Amino acid sequence: MSNNPTKAASLLTRDPHLSHLARMLHQQQTLLKEVRSLLPEQLARHCLHARISGTRLVLHVDSPAWSSKLRFHSRSLIQSLRSRAPNLRKVSIRLLFPETGQKPAHRGGKPPGHPSVVDAISDPELRRLLKRLRD
Repeated sequence: MSNNPTKAASLLTRDPHLSHLARMLHQQQTLLKEVRSLLPEQLARHCLHARISGTRLVLHVDSPAWSSKLRFHSRSLIQSLRSRAPNLRKVSIRLLFPETGQKPAHRGGKPPGHPSVVDAISDPELRRLLKRLRD
């Protein structure tokens, strides 16, 4: 075993799984650039990620307000991207909050810290894992 560090770029070309992920990422980045070019500049800045999944264009935005505005462009996006994805039929918009270290504001349901079914689970490891998922 060599003590020389391996360059990340060489790993991406040698490992078939990483190579596949790198190609997918490149395709998604190219699609995002194309989607952004079809949107008004102010809206384009809030479109953070794009991918095609089957017959669906999945877009990620950074707030519910921009999500609503983006929905108005769904039909024109589908029509414009038909040459790239002839089976494209629907646009799904997801929220993707930027890495700020802060969680989005609590919406609906029980307030944070409220006892729940998770707290009643007797197995400590399962309770810990479920709390981690919940929080």
